[in-house]
Amino acid sequence: MQRLKFDLLDENGKKVTEFDLLGKYSVVYLFPKAGTMGCTKEAQDFSNALEWFKSHGTNVYGVSRDRPESLKKFKEKHQLKVNFLSDGDGEFIRSLNAQKYGVTVRSTFILDRWNFIRWSSYNVKVTGHVDEVKSQLEKIIKEDNSLNHWIELRRARRALREDEISDELLKTLLYAAHLAPSCANKQPWRFIVVRSKDVLSKVHEALSGGNYWMKKAPVLIIVHAKKDMACQLSDGRDYFLFDLGEAVAFLQIQATQMGLVAHPVAGFDPIVIKNILSIPQENVVITIIAVGYPTGDLSQLSEKHQATELSQRDRQPLEEVVKYV
Repeated sequence: MQRLKFDLLDENGKKVTEFDLLGKYSVVYLFPKAGTMGCTKEAQDFSNALEWFKSHGTNVYGVSRDRPESLKKFKEKHQLKVNFLSDGDGEFIRSLNAQKYGVTVRSTFILDRWNFIRWSSYNVKVTGHVDEVKSQLEKIIKEDNSLNHWIELRRARRALREDEISDELLKTLLYAAHLAPSCANKQPWRFIVVRSKDVLSKVHEALSGGNYWMKKAPVLIIVHAKKDMACQLSDGRDYFLFDLGEAVAFLQIQATQMGLVAHPVAGFDPIVIKNILSIPQENVVITIIAVGYPTGDLSQLSEKHQATELSQRDRQPLEEVVKYV
């Protein structure tokens, strides 16, 4: 998805940038010239629907190459309510591939609350267009307010293929983890990516019996840190553990999007792992993450784990873990 960037003047000569749009949905429509019949009708249609858009947390911006003073006269003459922005040199319009033979192509874009373009329409026909925009906006808002489907899909799966995972995919996975928040931005997480068969076999010996299935994983990621690498706060709040948890969660969500399983476990001997991988003794090896592609072949799993792999998600009722005050 393209994220919109711009620096334009409104009809009053005030600078407006993409940062002014953050936190709300935006409809940005491009039109050829203020005052022409089609552009006037389009602006009137959006103005007449402006209260509806506002009720859906959405601002409407009309953009053309007209000067700010021309846009102001246009707005006042026809008593229009939408915001107008001037793209005098046409750079913004060209960035959206909405200019042909030097003329602005009538186009509309719906932006989400982070300014990502979620829907676009070129060579717009004015009649009925606003209703189409409203319909598309409602779909986007519904999607954004629903549960993230990658989070919903993520499961602690154990049936894995042994196919190799490319360096490029692993780098993306680890960078997602590295983008996690941390106290004072200290970024305490440290990752060791184990892929060689020799080292994998040694790590396998440190796993608990119940984690036999991890031996199929082509990659094991060891996550470790020590408490003075992050914030040490009152009441025993050694924040490095929380920071590592966030990084692993980011990695899991990214893995799910990429069609991978990322399953962290606690069942292993941390002292053995430290010795194998020369991790300082003062560090805490908090988890080992098995990474691999999922498979529908459950024959590699115990009967118990086969049942778990196919079971429905088991969660306590939300009201048992949440309190509103």
